[in-house]
Amino acid sequence: MIIDGIAAGISGMNAAVRRLNQSANNLANISTPGYVPSRVEQADLAGGGVAVVGQTALASGPIVSTGNALDLAIDGAGYFVLQDADGNELYTRAGNFSLNADGQLVDQTGRLVQAEGFQAPQGTAQIQVGADGVVQALGADDAVLAEGQLQIATFANPGGLRAVGGNAFQATDASGPAVIDAAGQPGYGAIASGALQTSGTDIVSEMVGQITAQRSFEANLKTIRTGDEMLGTILDIVG
Repeated sequence: MIIDGIAAGISGMNAAVRRLNQSANNLANISTPGYVPSRVEQADLAGGGVAVVGQTALASGPIVSTGNALDLAIDGAGYFVLQDADGNELYTRAGNFSLNADGQLVDQTGRLVQAEGFQAPQGTAQIQVGADGVVQALGADDAVLAEGQLQIATFANPGGLRAVGGNAFQATDASGPAVIDAAGQPGYGAIASGALQTSGTDIVSEMVGQITAQRSFEANLKTIRTGDEMLGTILDIVG
C-alpha cells in the first residue's frame, strides 16, 4: 500500500508538471496570431494516481482588423492548409501571410499556403481575397492576372489535433483526417481579409490553472515524502 501511494504521488506530480509546462506555453504565445491554447487531459489510474492522456485545443481568439490585405482570418470553423519543405500537410488559424520571391502565398515561416496553385506574376499591383477564399492577383488596371482558391480544412474532432510549434497543427487518429472544402461552404467559416485572429490565451484562467497545478505538485510531493518516511520506519523496525 505504501509503494502504491508513492507511485500515485509520482504520477500525480508528473501530471502537474505537464500542466504547468502547457500553461507556460499558452502564456508564452499570448501575442502569437492564431494561437489556439490547449490544456493537458488526465485520467485516473486503477489503484490510484493519474495519467496524462493527451491535450485538448481550447477556444480561438477574437478577430481584429489590421488593414493588410494578406492578413486573413477564418470567421467560423476551419483551418488554413499549409505545406512544409518536406511536403507534410499542416493546419493553422494564423493568417498573417505574405508572398515569397516566386509570388506564392506563404506563412511567417515560409510554409506554402495551399491555394490551388495561386502564384502572383510580375506586374501584380494588389492581392484581393474574397469571403469565399478566392485569391486574385490584380494588375494596375484591376485586371485579374492570376486566381486561386484557398483550401480550408475541418476535422471531426479538432481537439484531437497535435500542436506543432506555436500555431500549427498536425492531424492525428484522434482528430480524424482533414476534410477540405472552400470557405463559406456549410460547416466552413468565411474569410475575413485585412484581419487576423489573435491568440486565444486567457491570462486569468492560465494563472489560476498554474496555481492549481502547483498545489497539486506540492500535495503529491508531500505524499511521496510521507511514504518514504513510513518505509524508512518499517525498515528500521525490521532491520
